[in-house]
Amino acid sequence: MIEKKVSTIFREQWSVPMTYKCGQLIEALRKDDTTVVVPVVDEAGVPVGLIDKQAALVLASNPLHYSVLQNKSVRGLMMDKYATFDENTSIDEVSSQMIEEGFSLSQGGFLITRDGQYIGIGANTDTLNYLVEANTQRAHEMAELNEEMMDSVKYASRIQTSLLPTREQLQAQFSSMDVIWDPRDIVGGDVYWRSEDVGKNHFTVALIDCTGHGVPGALMSMLVISTLKRVYSEEPDISPGNALAKLGNLVRSALNQDRDDCESNDGFDAGICKIDLANKKVIFSGARTNCFVVPRDNEPVLRVPGEKLALGYPGTTPYTALEEFELSYENYSLFTMASDGIFDQPGGPRRIAYGPKRFAELVEANRLGSAQQMMQSLYQAATEWRGQEVRRDDLSAMAFIV
Repeated sequence: MIEKKVSTIFREQWSVPMTYKCGQLIEALRKDDTTVVVPVVDEAGVPVGLIDKQAALVLASNPLHYSVLQNKSVRGLMMDKYATFDENTSIDEVSSQMIEEGFSLSQGGFLITRDGQYIGIGANTDTLNYLVEANTQRAHEMAELNEEMMDSVKYASRIQTSLLPTREQLQAQFSSMDVIWDPRDIVGGDVYWRSEDVGKNHFTVALIDCTGHGVPGALMSMLVISTLKRVYSEEPDISPGNALAKLGNLVRSALNQDRDDCESNDGFDAGICKIDLANKKVIFSGARTNCFVVPRDNEPVLRVPGEKLALGYPGTTPYTALEEFELSYENYSLFTMASDGIFDQPGGPRRIAYGPKRFAELVEANRLGSAQQMMQSLYQAATEWRGQEVRRDDLSAMAFIV
């Protein structure tokens, strides 16, 4: 809103009384190049009408009309409708009312008063020019503010990215490993992780989807990742189900959500896979996250369910170890998990969610490929499914072959 008052575009303008003759006024207007409108006032100086210069001169250009009007009162030249504003009215309010009442801002003018007394006029073109300049300045300021915000978000993205494992760290000791990580708003609540125990006979990977997206989601993800690192630094051999329970309890406590008077309501979904090289098995546990695995024989893709439980949210009852599944990687080849940014995204001809069934079909179609091929096919399928629909969430997924 343009808060400056209409007095800032005030023009001093001579006025005429109602007894003034049209001929006198026409002659005066012909000699005055600066006049836009002429106020008509009563004996007390109160405005009673307004005469548009252009309309008056057009009328007087006809000799017959002029001969009829010249000795009559200027009342006959007054506009049927005109606007009057107190000097303290904002320019934004003036322009809105003028447009609402059908006045053009490209010509004419209006009266400006103080305590009901005429003090000057406002030219409609001055109002329009001021609005254009003010909105241009506002646009520049918004552009500068947007640039500052984008610089901050991009910097936050560099910080968030630095917390993720590098491609080399992620792929170590796997036959094939790849991820999708595509935040909706440059930064987001989805992250992936790998334990720092390369060279040992076991290591762990995780895919996590925190509440929200954008900057709030990114802050949550940083809290969850740093807490997960703490969990594994204290207990390197912890199992996935116990790790998820402990992570949920620590995040809940960090957010003070283990109190009855908590005001926040944040948490996360996650899937954790521990790769046990000594026993050639993958141990999976999930919180509202499933793991899809491809049998090495011709059996259909298996959906290993995570518990229908989100973690870290308000509550006073501690989480206990989540259910775990042990799968021999001699019997299963590719393992893959994805966040609900993929499953819940509406699209397709009926504008419905992508869903786990289509995901399983896509895994089946890529069962003989590498993890990289699986992730490329998934990203392409998710993009094509969304089509012109608004993207709702961050996208993340993980696939690996031991």
